Amino acid sequence: MRPDVEVGTARSEPLRSPSPGAWLASRRRSLRRKLSPAVAAFLVRRLTRTLRVTIEDPHRIVSRPPEEPLIFAFWHNRLLVMPALYSRHFPGRRLVALVSASNDGELLSRLLSQFGFEAARGSSSRRGSFGFRTILRLGREGRDIAVTPDGPRGPRYHLQDGILQIAQLLQRSILPITCRFSRKSELRSWDRFQIPHPFSACHIQVGALIAPPKDGSPSELAACRLALEEALSRDATG
Repeated sequence: MRPDVEVGTARSEPLRSPSPGAWLASRRRSLRRKLSPAVAAFLVRRLTRTLRVTIEDPHRIVSRPPEEPLIFAFWHNRLLVMPALYSRHFPGRRLVALVSASNDGELLSRLLSQFGFEAARGSSSRRGSFGFRTILRLGREGRDIAVTPDGPRGPRYHLQDGILQIAQLLQRSILPITCRFSRKSELRSWDRFQIPHPFSACHIQVGALIAPPKDGSPSELAACRLALEEALSRDATG
């Protein structure tokens, strides 16, 4: 008797080799997991020590830092050398940085911990409110705050509102920092992340303190935004 249902013959699918893009993505994830934050911090320190750093500080904020905590503002693509420079020129102070909740943000937070800094994980797209509340809480405890106004996803050199709101809620002054390298490489990321070449010149310009908005009115926020954009505009062309 023939069965009412015929059992088909199973066909084996041919094994497919991963595409070059998938292979590269897998290797990148593996490298991220394996790269020790301690090793990364060591390399950043060594690189920073080779740079010929000059600091233009007309208001003598670096030579005589104010006792009150500050909000440090610089563009996202200048981030690499900032932890080492902060440790060198602002010893004994505590700092918290607003860091993306992405996988890249996890790597950055682990790197910052090697310099003794804390990270408030969050962004406008993922857990932003949590990161915002965290940085306000730690800021009220007396820590300096580092914010890249165009981060974490850009557009490059476009100032987001977060730093203005933090300054207004904490009534904390903003210190704009610009940084230019004589020789550098740029990654193919949204911000064209900059990596200075060893022994290149690094010129740091420390701007004047920008007073926080007195309230959250559009006019106050606009005035603070304009002052910060003008202070950081020197880096927005390179």
